[in-house]
Formats: sequence, structure tokens, C-alpha cells
Amino acid sequence: QAAVVGLDDVSFESYASGALIGSGGAWSAEGTMTTAQGPAGAYDGVRFAQLGNGDRLVQSFSIDTAGTYVVTFWASGEGRSRLFDSDDVAANLFTTPVAVSNADPVNYGAGWHQVQYSFNTGAISGSNSYHLYLSGFGGGLSVDAVSVSPVPEPESYAMMLAGLGALGLMARRRRVG
Repeated sequence: QAAVVGLDDVSFESYASGALIGSGGAWSAEGTMTTAQGPAGAYDGVRFAQLGNGDRLVQSFSIDTAGTYVVTFWASGEGRSRLFDSDDVAANLFTTPVAVSNADPVNYGAGWHQVQYSFNTGAISGSNSYHLYLSGFGGGLSVDAVSVSPVPEPESYAMMLAGLGALGLMARRRRVG
């Protein structure tokens, strides 16, 4: 079973409204206009990140169990998300993302829209470090509730169904007996 990935400050609650993101904390920012906004308008909690055109937010994380994972976030405005492995970032290539929300920026429009995409780690070796990039385009991108989580393997579903079946049999035996 793939392990849960612990991103930090996924709803940007540790930043004061209007504060520049990247001046400390789990996220680093590339650009000058990435700020925390709130309290009104956040999808989750009271803060969210506002990225200007050309601004990027980055958070690094490691995975220690092979499997398929899903990147999820809520977005408003125009932007995209890309995931790179540490080798691509260390070589300063940024040419081969492991996964992307969209190849080209997308205008999600007004209001919050859930964005999801998946990636497979393949065999685990080395650092297994990844870098999640969120990028603003056009009029900017608002982002909230960012997560990376494992996709359950078929064996997990089989165990759950077997357990539910056993509970059903127990309930039936009680009713009959």
C-alpha cells in the first residue's frame, strides 16, 4: 500500500493575509506577487494562495513506497501544476515533468474548481524526491487545499469487500438465529 504524503501548510493558514508566501514556511515562491489572501473567499480554512502572472509556488516532498498517487488542489483563475523529480530539478532542466495538470495553462474561471492528476512512482530507488510546482498565468491563479495522496491498490479494495461480506454474514446469522 502506498504511503500518505505529508505536504505542509496545504491551505496556507500559517501566512497572514497579504503576506508574501515563500518568506519562510513549507512553500517557496518564485516571483514577486505570490501572497496569502483571506479571510474571505478561501475554499478550505481562511487563507489561500494568490499567484500573479509568471509566479510559481513550489513544495518538495519524498515518497518511500512505490505506487500511484494523486495530486489534488482547488483552483480559480488561470494556471497549471507540474510535478518534477529531483534529478530533473537538480540538473535545472525542467523539461520532463513526471505529471502535469495540463500541458498548457487552463483558465478555471471564477469560483473554486477541483483539479486532479495522477502519477506512478515506478520502482523506488535513490532520493525519491519530487517538486510540486503551481504556476499562475494571465490574470493569476488562486490555489487552496493542495494534497498528494495514494491511490488504493486492488488488494485494499478486495480486503474491504471481504470485510463487508463478513459483517453482512454476521448480521444475517444474528437475524436468523
